[in-house]
Amino acid sequence: MSTNKQTLLLALSAILAIAYGAFGSSLYESEPPYIVGTIFKASSIVILGLVALRARSNLLAAGLLFGALGDALLAWSPDTFLYGAIAFLIGHFFYITLFTRTGMPWRSAMREPARVIAAFIILFAAARMPTLLIPNDEPLRIPLLVYTIVLGAMAMFSFTLPWSRWLVMAGAVLFFISDGFVAWNMFHHDPDPTLAYWRSFAGWMIYWAGQAAICFGALGLHKAAART
Repeated sequence: MSTNKQTLLLALSAILAIAYGAFGSSLYESEPPYIVGTIFKASSIVILGLVALRARSNLLAAGLLFGALGDALLAWSPDTFLYGAIAFLIGHFFYITLFTRTGMPWRSAMREPARVIAAFIILFAAARMPTLLIPNDEPLRIPLLVYTIVLGAMAMFSFTLPWSRWLVMAGAVLFFISDGFVAWNMFHHDPDPTLAYWRSFAGWMIYWAGQAAICFGALGLHKAAART
């Protein structure tokens, strides 16, 4: 796929993401399932997955498309939230596989202070985020703890990539941060509707930016994996 086509698809994905962040909440005022909201929410990440597929980066595409499936399941109904989290979990394993195949060995990466500091910050945040954001009596607390561990591992394994792939690392960190917004919005409702709206919008756009950065930063990594 040409660079111009990739740029056009990125722009379309961004427009859909911004539109969903701005107006998507109005699609959830009736009873589930939320069919239009599901399609709208998943559309921007599906486009990123298609970019990866057209570039023949199958692991990257799988990670993105399972992310889109996770978005769809989260939007479909409150009853499918756990299935959405599982879809995201599978997507993270595809990302981890891609990063471990193309990055340097973990021991080598941890000899560089910048990578050590970044990994430590993610590790600390992954340990603290569930404690701060997920109530102790939440029935999904244990599954969400497991999910946070895998999410943190995905971000840390991105730090083994060459520095030229800094966009992937930034995207993985943004993805990690966005899930903090998800937990915050889910378990700590803001009584001010304006603040709640902007908090939700910010979390969604951080998530999209993370996925877009992973997508475009990791294009071509599959070729390095094929050579190893």
